[in-house]
Parts: sequence; structure tokens; C-alpha cells
Amino acid sequence: MTSVVESKTYLPDEEVAGRFADLVAVLTAPGVTLRLIVDGKTIELSAEMADVLAHVADAMRQGMAVTVAPQNLRMTTQEAADMLGISRSTLVRMLDAGEIPFEKVRRHRRLYLVDVLEFQRRQRRKAREALSDMVADAQAMGAYDEDPAEVQEALKAVRAGD
Repeated sequence: MTSVVESKTYLPDEEVAGRFADLVAVLTAPGVTLRLIVDGKTIELSAEMADVLAHVADAMRQGMAVTVAPQNLRMTTQEAADMLGISRSTLVRMLDAGEIPFEKVRRHRRLYLVDVLEFQRRQRRKAREALSDMVADAQAMGAYDEDPAEVQEALKAVRAGD
């Protein structure tokens, strides 16, 4: 019988997260095989799983909550839209425009997680490039040559004149 894995959010416990992060750091040394024992069951951990646990511990040590949410390899349009932080209708328009590959199962669109993640990476790369271009343009126009204190004084003077 297969058990269903559900999403769960874990709140930070700085002391536990700190001890756990230290333990993971020691155990992730090269050549060390990791095993997790839970309720008498031994689970062998890959390097990738150890890395995930280290990230979880680091986030919790910084006071952040962590949500563990299993993802199927195939997603509905609503699941993909939620993951990308956009509306389902926006995602459907993007699918119809060919921005993300999908397949149709009867009337329903299904996306592969890897395609959604690749789209997300492309979008982030485009955003970083656009920001770099904006900074380069601002530098070329001398926008960063202004003294912040002088700009603040000028703003005060303009606001005082209102």
C-alpha cells in the first residue's frame, strides 16, 4: 500500500536547525555515505538529498519556515500556474503561444515539471539580463555619479516648495 505524501510547512526552531545543519555539514564530507534512520527504517541518502536537508536546516536557522511539497513529474495547468505565481488563464495563453511545451490528455493540458522549471530559469535569466542592461544604461548616462546626500537635499528643497 502506497502512502500519500502531503505538503507540510515546518516552523523554525533555531536550536534544532543549528544542530541539524552542523550534523549535515559533517556528514556531507566526501566519501561519507549518509543513512537516516526513522522508526527503525534505514533510508540511504544521496548527495542531492543531503544538500536538500542542508538547505532546509540553513533556512530554518535563519528563522524562515520551510514547506516541503512533493511535485509530480506531470502537472495540471493550475499546479504549474501556482508554481510560477501566475493565474491559470495567463499560463494557458502562454501555452497556446508555445512558451512552454505541454501535452493534451483529452481536453486537459498536462505539463512536465522539468519544462516548467526550465521556463522559470529562462524567465529569471531574462530578468537578470534586463536589470544588468538597465544598470549599464544608467551608469553610461551618469545616473550613479550623483552624490546621494545632494540628491536628498534637492528633494527636500523641492518638497518644501510645494
